[in-house]
Amino acid sequence: MEKTSAWAKILEHLKTRVDEREFDSWFRDSRQKSETAEAIFVQVRTPLFVDYIPEAYAAQIAEAARLAGAGNREIRFGADGDYRSAVNPQKLPAEPRRRAGGLNPAYTFEHFVTGESNRLAHAAALRVADQTSRQYNPLFVCGGTGLGKTHLMQAIGHRRLSRRPGEKVVYLTSENFVNEVVLGVRFNKMESLRQRFRAADILLLDDVQFVVGKEASENELFHTFNALYDEGNQIVFSSDVPPREIPGLTDRLKSRFEGGLIVDIQLPDFETKVAILRQKAEASQVVLEDDVAFFLAGKIKSSIRELEGYFNRVVAFASLKGEAISLDLGREALKDVFRAEEHATTPAEILKLVGAHYGLKPAELRARTKRGPIVFARQVTMYVLKEATGLSLPEIGRLFSDKHHTTALHAIRKIAALREEDPVLDRLLAGFLAQFR
Repeated sequence: MEKTSAWAKILEHLKTRVDEREFDSWFRDSRQKSETAEAIFVQVRTPLFVDYIPEAYAAQIAEAARLAGAGNREIRFGADGDYRSAVNPQKLPAEPRRRAGGLNPAYTFEHFVTGESNRLAHAAALRVADQTSRQYNPLFVCGGTGLGKTHLMQAIGHRRLSRRPGEKVVYLTSENFVNEVVLGVRFNKMESLRQRFRAADILLLDDVQFVVGKEASENELFHTFNALYDEGNQIVFSSDVPPREIPGLTDRLKSRFEGGLIVDIQLPDFETKVAILRQKAEASQVVLEDDVAFFLAGKIKSSIRELEGYFNRVVAFASLKGEAISLDLGREALKDVFRAEEHATTPAEILKLVGAHYGLKPAELRARTKRGPIVFARQVTMYVLKEATGLSLPEIGRLFSDKHHTTALHAIRKIAALREEDPVLDRLLAGFLAQFR
């Protein structure tokens, strides 16, 4: 039986510390070339990866190496036999991602971009952070992976610490919570553990669904909740689903989770994704033109984390090539990622997208009506259909209650002319089209 390499063991731990898409982009094709008592030599795809991986993921790799039992050996990266970049665990703290209160300094309200998808959650988090309401206890934030739950929770902690430096803020992932309970039981340290948790002015517990099924941890969470709640101290939970949908959740915990305010974070809309990219570009001090932002925002559907990961990849690609960020460069940087996802655009997708922007359903766009707002939205839809698909004018007309092809032609020419005159409309249309090219 072939022996598992040290790098393969490190990758198993790294998978849990890096977003799945980022892992696929940067680490999927990496492999161990050799190892010595001092170093592990890892072959990656291109020289771009050699420079970028140690810069962007040093902390996560060092922690994964520690958990994999790799000791203090350097992990050296190379392509074509040139191992010029390395991660040295000895030069990193044992827990490189932990900060005061367990908080990441980048996760603040100032760096959180709000939109329709997260506005209620953001407002509730601000109220909790400023202690302007005692009604939101606990605050329960739910939403899919990579939509900003962790960012919002840690932003609460940062704001509390900045306004009340003496407060005890405790942020934990459920994995950390369970591990601490296990160690407390094993080494007879439960009393000191309880004192630390129950002395918190605010407890932030991320991905609480993963505590379910661990009897000792569930029990400790139940009593910790009661102790904090009785003292009037704030509790904030996050989960990928609302409490009632967490499989196996006991009634006593469910009733406590649902006793305050439950808010959810939805998938970000197109405009919010563009705003996030612009903020990232400003923070990174790079120029991001609208066409590149629209391209990325249109292609990435599932999460903010994915969006940021692909933005970072484009920035790294541009830096290592010594070129400005452009649409062509962005396509080149992400061609391997998007190749498998390409599919033909359907008219239904376009009607849904444009209609949603104008607050209309596809059926309303297709209806026989001369109401001004609907007529204009319909004309925009016809224009996007013509630019993004191979449909003929008669085919476009038939999509809208069998309108004559001359009606479609008039609409397309009108929107094309307005686009030349109106920069706001031009950016909007560019954004629509970027999602279907």
